[in-house]
Amino acid sequence: MRREIDIVYVIDPDEAVHDALAALLGAVGIRVVCYLSAEAFLGADCMHSSLRGVVLAEVNLPGMDSLALLRRLRNAGVDLPVVVLTSTSNRDIADQALKAGAVEVIEKPLVHSRLLNRLHHLVRHSDDVGTELNG
Repeated sequence: MRREIDIVYVIDPDEAVHDALAALLGAVGIRVVCYLSAEAFLGADCMHSSLRGVVLAEVNLPGMDSLALLRRLRNAGVDLPVVVLTSTSNRDIADQALKAGAVEVIEKPLVHSRLLNRLHHLVRHSDDVGTELNG
């Protein structure tokens, strides 16, 4: 059964990023909920397996970084697709994020068309993403 999901959880310490992504994604009908840190996201009752959507998280977060967040989500059985954003082309960080369970690592500055295409696919085909994560 395919789920229709229309929400992206943005976790980034920069409120300007929140505003830009909310405007960009909102323009194509995707709802955005923003958090300044991984702890804020986790504190918003986001640690249950029935949570739906896509997480878009900056790799360098204050406090818990996105790699630790990925491990925490996976250990709790939360299989949300997670896209990690990074401002460097460091291959080690990308490899670590993918090994921790990220479905993709996207380098900033964001190429809006690539981001929109990838998020549209993840948001609309979350059952397939869950299978990819578990398989």
